[in-house]
Amino acid sequence: MAKLKNLIFYLRAKRLTISCAESVTGGYLSYLLTKTPGSSKVFKGGLVVYSLESKNKLLNISKPLLTKTQGVAEGVAVLLAKKTKQRFKTDIAVSAVGFASKPTPRNVKTGTVFLAVADNTGTISKKILLKGSRDLVRRHAGASAIELICKRLVNAC
Repeated sequence: MAKLKNLIFYLRAKRLTISCAESVTGGYLSYLLTKTPGSSKVFKGGLVVYSLESKNKLLNISKPLLTKTQGVAEGVAVLLAKKTKQRFKTDIAVSAVGFASKPTPRNVKTGTVFLAVADNTGTISKKILLKGSRDLVRRHAGASAIELICKRLVNAC
C-alpha cells in the first residue's frame, strides 16, 4: 500500500505523531500504522475499544451515548478520535467504529462504519457503507481510515 508508506514518510518528515482508537477494525488499523519500517517514530499507540465498557472506561465516552448508539455513530467516532489524541498526546488520532457483521441493532445495515481523524486544527469524520464478509469489512475500514488521514493531511500521501 503505497499511500501507507507515503503517510509514514510524511509524518516522519513533519515530525508528527499519530494514535488510534478502533472498534470495528479490531486492531487492524494499528497493524496498518505499524507495518511500515520507521513507523515507531510516529505511532505512539492504539486502543482496541471493542466493547461499550472499554469505550466508557478507557476514553470516558458517556454511557447514555453508548447505550443509545451501541457505540456506532459519527459522534462516537469523533469523540474517540479527540480523546485518543489527548490520551496519547499525539498530533493526530484516528478512530473507527462500525458493524462488520450481523446482528446489528437499531436496523443499521451491516458494513456501516464511521471514521474520524482529529488533529491540531480540528476533526473530520466520514460515514461509509462497506460490503462483504466480516473480515473484508474490517480490512476495508482500516484502509478507508488511512485514506481519511491522507485527506486530512493534504499532500501527505
